[in-house]
Amino acid sequence: MITVEKIHISPVKSLALTHPDTVDVSWQGVTEDRRLFLVDDRGRLLTQRHFGQLVQVQAEYHLDPERLTLRMPGGDTVEGPIVPGEPTATRIFGRRVMGNAVPGEWDTALSDFCGATVKLVQAQQPGQCYDEFPISLLSTASLEKLGENLEQPSGSELSLDSRRFRPNFLLRGCGPHEEDDWIGEAIRIGDGLQVRVVARDPRCAITAHDPDTGETDLNTPEIIAGYRPTGGTAYFGVYGIVEHPGRVAIGDTVTLAAGVPS
Repeated sequence: MITVEKIHISPVKSLALTHPDTVDVSWQGVTEDRRLFLVDDRGRLLTQRHFGQLVQVQAEYHLDPERLTLRMPGGDTVEGPIVPGEPTATRIFGRRVMGNAVPGEWDTALSDFCGATVKLVQAQQPGQCYDEFPISLLSTASLEKLGENLEQPSGSELSLDSRRFRPNFLLRGCGPHEEDDWIGEAIRIGDGLQVRVVARDPRCAITAHDPDTGETDLNTPEIIAGYRPTGGTAYFGVYGIVEHPGRVAIGDTVTLAAGVPS
C-alpha cells in the first residue's frame, strides 16, 4: 500500500519548507504553497539559485485574514497583515505572473539578510508560482536508491532527505522510481484528490544545497544523472496536474484512479 509520508509546502517561494499534517488542494495546487515570491530591484524573480541562504528563513502564512510571519536566523521576527500594494508582473519559468508588491518590513529584513535588494510580492491568483506544474511527487524508495549511489567522504554526514527536492507529497510504499511509471496515469490521493501525472521532474542546482543552511555541499544532479543517464538531464520524481480538488493528510493512501492499488 502506498501512503503519504510527508507534505512539503513553502508559503514564500524558496524559503524554508513547512510540513502540515493536512492540506487542501485546489485546481491550482496546494492553496498555501508558494503564495508569495521574491524579486530584485528590477522585478526579476529571486530564488535559492541566487541566495541559497533563503532556506534558513521560516515563513508562516495564514489565509483568513491574510497574515505573514517571517522568522529570520538569529531569532528576529517580522510579521503583519498582507496588504496588496503596487501591481507588478514577473516572469516565472516562462510565464507572466501578475502580482502585487507587499509593503512592510519584510523587504528590509530580507534585503539585510541577503545583502542585496529583495522585495516581497504576492501573486494575484493562488497557484501561479510553481516551476513547471503545480503538484510534485517523490517516493522514499527513490531517495533510498539515490543514497545507494552516494559516495560520502569519510566522516561526512551530508543531509540527503526529501527537503532537498521539495516535493509536495513524499510517498512511501512503492519501488524506486516507480512514480515514473505513472506518467500519463491519474492517481487518487486520499478520498478526493485526483492528480494526472504528466512529466518527470528535471532537477537543478538547488538540490545541491544543504536543506538547513543553503550551502552547496553535494552535486546531486550529477549523481542522479550518473546512475540514471538521460542525455544530461537529472530527472528525480514527477509532476502532476489536478483533475479533481481534495484534501490530503499524512497517511492517506495513493491508488490508480481506476481503483487498482498502485
